[in-house]
Amino acid sequence: MTLAPRADLRQQTRLALTPGMRTSLAWLRMPAEDMLEALEREAADNPFLRVRRPEATGEAYDVALDRTAAGETLLESLARQLSTLRIDSETRRAALVLVTELREDGYLDATLAEVAADYGVEETWLEPGLAALQTCDPPGIGARDLAECLALKLHDRGFSLEEARALVGAIDALAEERFAPVARRLGLPPQRIAEAARLLRGFSPVPVEAGAAPAVPRLPELVVEQRGREGLAVRLNDALFPDVAVSDDLRRAREGSAEIAALGRRAEAVAQAVQARGATLLRIGRHLVARQSAYFLEGQASLVPESRAEAAQALALHPSTLGRAIAGKALQAGAAIVPLDTFFTRALPGAHGPVSAFDVQRRIRELVQAEPPDAPLSDEGLRQILRSEGVDIARRTVAKYRKWLNIASSFSRRRQRPRS
Repeated sequence: MTLAPRADLRQQTRLALTPGMRTSLAWLRMPAEDMLEALEREAADNPFLRVRRPEATGEAYDVALDRTAAGETLLESLARQLSTLRIDSETRRAALVLVTELREDGYLDATLAEVAADYGVEETWLEPGLAALQTCDPPGIGARDLAECLALKLHDRGFSLEEARALVGAIDALAEERFAPVARRLGLPPQRIAEAARLLRGFSPVPVEAGAAPAVPRLPELVVEQRGREGLAVRLNDALFPDVAVSDDLRRAREGSAEIAALGRRAEAVAQAVQARGATLLRIGRHLVARQSAYFLEGQASLVPESRAEAAQALALHPSTLGRAIAGKALQAGAAIVPLDTFFTRALPGAHGPVSAFDVQRRIRELVQAEPPDAPLSDEGLRQILRSEGVDIARRTVAKYRKWLNIASSFSRRRQRPRS
């Protein structure tokens, strides 16, 4: 058999994001606080961009801080970690650019080439930034696919990056417990291979678990109001949305140098992205008001179960776009500030039809608050009560919801009870 090189022409169709789309998605991902700061930085560097900050922003901050517990978003956590690393300023800047491109689950779903084209930089400028980002917590952050995510998690557990990648490449053999051939090929002890297999079985397939590191939004970007006979209405919070415009000098700038023209195009892209961001949030808000009217009209009594995929389909959005839009954002309903991701919960089987995870979590809190002081309910006890009420739920799901609600275990609650 003779092997010879040859060239073939192949036609392939695939989806690709334009630079304008990438810019829009990056701005869509930012919470209000980050957007305002980023716009001011853009305006300082771009003479064609005009940004007028809302006069009532300070008041909005005060209201939000009074009603919402302080916390740290994923973006804030990564920015803080990057600020402590011993890396040069250019690497830190590149890493921060990539942070804004992360999906809510921590994956980087854009290639470095796409990000580089969007920001007008070289791909090689981003590579050290990605390496720095992938050293941050949670392990797996910035991974571009499942294999890289698992390798980064193995690396966090003490394997070298080369070993971790090779082990993930042999995951089929590890799943079948064929440790000896893998050990010989990689030059590692069989016990080390068995340990890697055990760790891989326990790893989550995503860097950031849903609900594990919730963003704590402070500034409500949507306001839901009841307007008499008109019923419920939703609007953008005018106190948070700046007036963004492109200078009239842009037309003349197009006849100047290529660098000046590029600044003009960037100003136009940013202004359009901010406008599209507001329009997308308003669409989501109107969908929530129509879908969850009972929640707003009956004092946050109950939620209709709806997954993000279902909402994205109803809104004709890609699920990842919806995820970016709700990440770290909130709405204001009366005196309450509610994170947008609260409204997207999976359905659990109930006695009278599907029940939202929100309702189940609320019921768990009620049961714990009413439990006997000397006999706190275990996760299994909570599960049995919920089962008797028609909710088909597993004990591990009860434990997960309890942790999300910051409720200690029954053992800890028993120890925390004051003795009479």
